[in-house]
Amino acid sequence: MSTTELIEKKTIGEVEHIVHASGEWDGTGPVEFSDDGETWTEAWAPTIITGASGEEIRVEVAHPEFARVEVYRKGVRIPTKVTIRWSEQYPAASEEWSGKWDRSPMRHLGRTVRMVAFRQTFRDLLGDIRIEEEVDERDLPTAPTTDAAPKPDAEPKPDAAPVVERDWAAEFLAATTIEEIDVIEKDARAVRAFTPDKAGTDLHRTARNQRKAIAESAWALDHTPEPAATLSDAAAEDAPATERPAPRDYLPPQNRAGRRAASRKKKGRR
Repeated sequence: MSTTELIEKKTIGEVEHIVHASGEWDGTGPVEFSDDGETWTEAWAPTIITGASGEEIRVEVAHPEFARVEVYRKGVRIPTKVTIRWSEQYPAASEEWSGKWDRSPMRHLGRTVRMVAFRQTFRDLLGDIRIEEEVDERDLPTAPTTDAAPKPDAEPKPDAAPVVERDWAAEFLAATTIEEIDVIEKDARAVRAFTPDKAGTDLHRTARNQRKAIAESAWALDHTPEPAATLSDAAAEDAPATERPAPRDYLPPQNRAGRRAASRKKKGRR
């Protein structure tokens, strides 16, 4: 039996309306992002790698690893400070929401960290409300259970083909182009291989790292300087030789005329 109907979901705007209207809200700090958990910024940009010759490589499909925010409540001396991680919040089980997260990582990770902070600060007002894109294990379909054991005399259908489970991680690592990564990732999302647990997180990280490695390799190949073109010995042998002019072409005109007259005189003697 599904428990999805027990999960109350609202937009981040509806949640903020509840919080602000309570009279208990005392402000929200800026959302900050980080790639390593040490350096934080409000305006996050995709990771940039500097090549050997100083060029910048902008990695595809990048996203911040962490987000944090502070929420203040009146009468409470210490603000609620929340830090979340991308891999724990990424809605991999939903192709629709995961696509939105990939296209706008700051927007979706940012409002998710605000929602988590609001829920922790105003639990008495929000209870267990989630925003639409938040990961919740209760959203996942439950595996059907069989009460009765199979009959011993039951014979398998002759036309039934064995189900072969795909090794998604191996397929990602074997991919050599971004297009192959896209196809495999689409198939994985169709069967919800990116589950909201450690296995799903590790699989998503494998796909992301392989995509990054392919992008870096392609960039390095495109920017490798070509060696200066030289004429090989074989090419030099095949080059057409320039003919040397006949010796008479070097003679002055008067000498050639004299030689012709001498030649006619010599023939007359014969």
